[in-house]
Amino acid sequence: MFALSLLFIAAVASALPFDQLTKILPRDVAHIGLDEDAGEYVAYNINGEVTGRYPVTTSVQSITKRAATCGDLSADEAQKMPGWATLNNYANDNWGTGSRNIVTNPTEYLDSPAQVCVSDEVVELDFSGDPVCQTHTTSTEGKLVGTSGTVAIGVTQGFTTSTSYTVSQASTLGLSTTLSVAVKIPAVADVTGSYTISTSVTNTLSSAFSVAYNDASTVQLTMTAPEGKTCTATAETKTCNLDAKGTIRYLATGWVWFNYNSRTNGHFKWAANIDSILTNQDDRSTFAEFSGAMVADTHTAYEGTCV
Repeated sequence: MFALSLLFIAAVASALPFDQLTKILPRDVAHIGLDEDAGEYVAYNINGEVTGRYPVTTSVQSITKRAATCGDLSADEAQKMPGWATLNNYANDNWGTGSRNIVTNPTEYLDSPAQVCVSDEVVELDFSGDPVCQTHTTSTEGKLVGTSGTVAIGVTQGFTTSTSYTVSQASTLGLSTTLSVAVKIPAVADVTGSYTISTSVTNTLSSAFSVAYNDASTVQLTMTAPEGKTCTATAETKTCNLDAKGTIRYLATGWVWFNYNSRTNGHFKWAANIDSILTNQDDRSTFAEFSGAMVADTHTAYEGTCV
């Protein structure tokens, strides 16, 4: 069955660029050698055993479209991963310590990228201390009751929040990239409900970004009174300030190329798969931290009067 699977993959691979090929490779593929003489990629598992050979596409390489949550990982950034020593030793053990260049996203193989992505984890805000709140009331303009004996006045219900956050510690991966991040604001009793919203964050020290949410809506307050009376609606709003902070995980993924000046184990160029070799996410992650003061307005109550 395994042999049949490899035959199927080899047949399909002849028409696929590298980025699509890697999606159908056996899960145990840890590195790939480039056989420039044969024009083939040679796939190996973690034990150094060949699992297949695949033709190098001769079509013009194009840049793989990045998701809004991902950016390019530079070679310098790759070497700042917590688990870089493990990846580097993997190369030393398999291909030697000879003179080499470490490359990511090579121009000749743009479809085999190394990327840094905001992880799928939703960033949940952490509130420090109790909210500081003030309550105030507002009244609508008076509205005259007509011959029907009723009058409808619009009042606001629900809550709104707005916050400006500042990056207090940038991640060493994806520095200066602007990526989409999902932020979850947990519910705070009598202040705000729970919700998740996407925002763009630039991974640079002291950069700022905003998170705003509006769950307010207008409802009609209908009052009954004699014709000629003037009715108003008085609404109560609670405004609260909460100090909040959060942490964003930046996760490296994809391929790092080790390009040797002399042929080693039959090849000059070897690509190591970050995900397969550094299986613990913490070994290929660094974090950005941010903080700010959240302002929440909750429309808590209303009543109507007619005079």
